[in-house]
Parts: sequence; C-alpha cells; structure tokens
Amino acid sequence: MSTLSVLIVEDHDRLREMLTQHLLQHGCHAVGAPDAEGMHQCLANESFDVVVLDLNLPDEDGLTLSRRLRAVKPETFIIMMTARNSPADRVAGYDSGADVYISKPSSGDELLAAINSWRRRSMTQQQAKPALQLNLQRRELLGEQTVSLSAVEARILQALCLAPGFKLEYFRLIELLDQDVDVKGKSHLEVHMARLRKKLVQAGFAAPAIKAVRNEGYQLVDHLQII
Repeated sequence: MSTLSVLIVEDHDRLREMLTQHLLQHGCHAVGAPDAEGMHQCLANESFDVVVLDLNLPDEDGLTLSRRLRAVKPETFIIMMTARNSPADRVAGYDSGADVYISKPSSGDELLAAINSWRRRSMTQQQAKPALQLNLQRRELLGEQTVSLSAVEARILQALCLAPGFKLEYFRLIELLDQDVDVKGKSHLEVHMARLRKKLVQAGFAAPAIKAVRNEGYQLVDHLQII
C-alpha cells in the first residue's frame, strides 16, 4: 500500500504542527503550509493525495483555493477544517469543491479517520472497476467496449497519460498535430479533443474524460493504462 501524501494549509502554527505530526506518526507523508502562498509552493514541488484547508487564511480565502485546486487537480481529496460551521458555510464549502467538511475544534484522530475512510472507498472502487487501457500498437481504447483511434488521437492520449498530473499545455498538444501554435492550430486541437472525449466516454470513462484547464491546456481526468 503506497504512502498517502497530505498537505495541511493552516495558519495556526501549533494546530498545523500537531496535525502534521499526528499524520506522520500514523504512516502518512504530511507537510504543513501557513497560507495560500505556502500551499502553492508545496504544490509546485510535489503532488498530494489530500489537501486539508482552513478557510480563514491571512492571504486568500480557503473557498477560492478549493475552487482553484478542484479545477486543476480534480483527483485531489479536499478536506475543509474550519471554525466556520454554520449550514450556509458548509454548503459554500461543498459548493467550492470540498469532499469533507470538519468543524473546529477537531482532532488529529478525526482528520485521520476521514482520510482513511476516503482511502478505503478509493481502493474498493479501483478494485471493482477494471482499468481502461490504451493499446498503442493497435490504436484502440479497451474498456466497456473497444474503440478505434486515429494515429493522432493515440499520440495525444499517450502524451497526456505520460504528462505530470495527466495535463499538457496547449502548445505541446498543438505540436503533436503538426500545426502552428496559433488560432487555427488551437481550433484544430479543440476538434480533436471533442472527438476524443466522445470515444473515451464510449469506452467507459466518466464524462467529460478530458478537461479543459483555462489558459493552460487539457487534462485527462482519470488513469488510462498504456499497453
């Protein structure tokens, strides 16, 4: 079983240290950040399975951070841990992308229990759902049904599968089409992405299968095994 990586974004120094140490003692890789700037620095250096967010941070609201994190890293498990615990606050938290909302005061045990519960569910889902596969030699998607791909489509999917976070910038994807990086090239890319989304969903991916990351590029939203 791989080690879970957890980022705790909390401006209260003693609480952040206590939670970090508790998770470390229970086998997690845990890192703390005091604010949004620290969170972005941590995310630039490594990837995290779980991000724990306080809402009242000194430099940026946790709701905004949650929305941004959910947009660029949809696979991340987001836990909000905050003293703002009215029903309206909870609704706002879930609307912003949080998976779990924990009210303060809380404990390291409650946080660990939420993380372990999510991990058990994730493992069960992975075991129950066969991996979708990309056969490069035959240029086929293998899943609920076999779907044929063009050479360009197979090349794009291979590049996305091998990219960090399954995400590539627009210009890199346009280069795979042998197009100039301009408005026309981007238009060609959008056409290919629309076709690929349909084929991935046909093979068994959950829609939208490939997500447009605003002003950046495209991201494959689930794992695809290359064979």
